[in-house]
Amino acid sequence: MSLLEAVYALARPHFRELRTSTFAASRILRSSWWMMLVLCFVTPGFAAPPNSFDAAKPVATKLWWDIGPISFYCGCPYRKATRQEKGIRKGDLWVIGSACGYRARTTKTKKGKINARALRIEFEHIVPADSLKTGFNCRTRKKCREIPGYKQAEGDLFNLVPAVGELNADRSDKLHGVIPEEKREYGACDFEVSRKLEVAEPMETIRGDIARVWLYMIERYGLKLPPDYVTTLNEWSVSDPVDQAERRRHAIIANEMGRKNPKVVPH
Repeated sequence: MSLLEAVYALARPHFRELRTSTFAASRILRSSWWMMLVLCFVTPGFAAPPNSFDAAKPVATKLWWDIGPISFYCGCPYRKATRQEKGIRKGDLWVIGSACGYRARTTKTKKGKINARALRIEFEHIVPADSLKTGFNCRTRKKCREIPGYKQAEGDLFNLVPAVGELNADRSDKLHGVIPEEKREYGACDFEVSRKLEVAEPMETIRGDIARVWLYMIERYGLKLPPDYVTTLNEWSVSDPVDQAERRRHAIIANEMGRKNPKVVPH
C-alpha cells in the first residue's frame, strides 16, 4: 500500500461524516491527530544536515551523482567501481583518468603495492581539518570533536568535493595559493602542490568557487586565518565570479543543507 493510499484509508470514514454533518466537520478539524496527518501530507520536509564527517560522506556521494560525477580539481569523470576493481583497491568510486589526462604522480606505494588512492575518488574538505580547528580553540581532531559544533563543521556539505585520492593525500592540510614556476606532477591535471611552501595551487577556473567556500566557512564557524590569505580569497572571488555550474551545484547542496552559502547566493 502506498503512502497516499494509507492516508486515504485512514481519512475515508471522516469523509462520510463531512458529507452528513457540518458539526462533524468542525470536530474533525479540531482533532489534533487529523491536523497532524494533514500537515505531514501537504507540508514539504527537509532533511537535517549531516552532523559529522562520516554522516556527510554518503550524502555527498549521492548529491554529486546529481551535480555530475566529475572530480573537483582535475575534472576527471568517475563511476562506480566493479567488484573486480574493488578487489584491486578499496573504494566504491573509480577514476577514469584516461578521459581527463590525469596521470598518477606515484603509481606504487613504498611497499611496492598499487597506489590505490590514485585510482579512487575521495571526498575532501576544501577547508581542511587543520584550519577548522582555528574556530574551536582545539589542537587535535579527537579533542575538537568533543566541542559542540565542530563535527557539524566537518560534515558541512558545502565544504566537501570529490577529489582523486592521490591529490587529497598530497594536498593534506595545505592552504590554497599560487606556486611560482610550479611543476606539473599529475599529467594534464592543472593542480600543483609545493611541499616546501605548504601550498596547493588549483586551476584558475575554480579559484572563485574555492574562495567562496573558504569565506563561508570562516564566517559561519569563526575560523582564524592570516589576513593576507583572506585578502587572496576575496581577490579570487572577484576574479572568478559565480557561474551557472556553481549556482546549480549550490542549489542542490543548499536544498540538502537547509541553508544557503551567502557568498554564492546573497540573502
